[in-house]
Amino acid sequence: MKEVKIEKCPFCGGEEFIETIVSSYGSVYLHPVPKGGFRSAALFVTVCRDCGSVVRAYCKTPEKLYSKKERRDS
Repeated sequence: MKEVKIEKCPFCGGEEFIETIVSSYGSVYLHPVPKGGFRSAALFVTVCRDCGSVVRAYCKTPEKLYSKKERRDS
C-alpha cells in the first residue's frame, strides 16, 4: 500500500493528525457479496486534532476484500 502524507486539514488548515480505528461495527464489506460469502477488513481513519474532521478513511488490508488476481478478473 502506498503511504499517503496529509500535511494540512482541508477544513481548518490544522497540521496535527491522529490515526485511529473505527469501532467494532465499522468494518468495510465487499458489495456485491462475492462467491464464498462476506469478506471484511477494519476501517482506519485520520482525524484532524484541531477540528475533529475525518480527513481520510482507509483499509490497511485491502487484500482481505479482494486478492490481486480477483481484482484483475473483475
